[in-house]
Amino acid sequence: MSLSGVIPPLVTPLTEEEELDEDALRWHVNYLIKEGVHGVFCLGSTGEFPYLSEEERSRVAEVVVDEAGGRVPVIVGVSHHSCRVAAKLARRAERIGADALIAIIPSYFPVTDDMAYEYYVRLAEATSLPLLIYNFPAVTNFDIKPETVAKLAEVENIVGIKDTVTDPQHTMRVLELVPEDFAVFPGSELTMQASMEAGAKGMIFGTSNIDPKPAIRIYEAYKSGDLEKVRTLLPDATKLLQLLTLAPTEYLPAIIKNAMKLTGKPINPTVRKPLPNLSSQQIEKLKETLKKLSLLKEGE
Repeated sequence: MSLSGVIPPLVTPLTEEEELDEDALRWHVNYLIKEGVHGVFCLGSTGEFPYLSEEERSRVAEVVVDEAGGRVPVIVGVSHHSCRVAAKLARRAERIGADALIAIIPSYFPVTDDMAYEYYVRLAEATSLPLLIYNFPAVTNFDIKPETVAKLAEVENIVGIKDTVTDPQHTMRVLELVPEDFAVFPGSELTMQASMEAGAKGMIFGTSNIDPKPAIRIYEAYKSGDLEKVRTLLPDATKLLQLLTLAPTEYLPAIIKNAMKLTGKPINPTVRKPLPNLSSQQIEKLKETLKKLSLLKEGE
């Protein structure tokens, strides 16, 4: 199976009591598929995976796979500090019916490239599903070397990477070293243009939960080779990034959930503690930014 296009990393909707809101999750999966996304990815950073129990993570995967119903591929996050537990989560996701897996290495002790290599190889050995590497140095304090990614690309079922970095040179170096069919996805709008022009297969942006259409339009323009259209679409495709500058990284799930609610989506903005929610002042700043981006009307 080949993965490409716009694949949003789903939020995990919660009730005010911090329980999984399955109805909201099903609504959101349907909303994104109807908008035209090319896949969905549950249990990533935006989905608050480190704060969910194994049972909750399995249930999220079950709901997403069931609701997607084969209309688009479902990538399930199986990240864990431990190779053993990540492998267990991978086998469970395979039984649930996931189409592919993705994993980041959450750090406690410092991570090295040798540790990363062993982590992904062991995880690949635990499942027959395609596996993507997930690189997000801002939260793990570890930036996997492009040379290590290239070495991992030699493993049969390691098929791609979500590279959430701020320096496009990292992603471009990965693209230089890996085979052409290895699926490289920028995880930040900051590196989208350089990555797509260098051969990335699509994009995985948390902001696509709020509105996936700008990313879909620019992906289709790249796919058709219409670079003039790409240039006209770039400002619209990167504007949602402004929302993520309103607070530090740990507020990412709260910013996205609050923006979704403010723009009319049936979701409670609750996040799982100890993650912080937005203050009333931050919500007002979020409203003003959404209005500036024409995503919220005056008076709302």
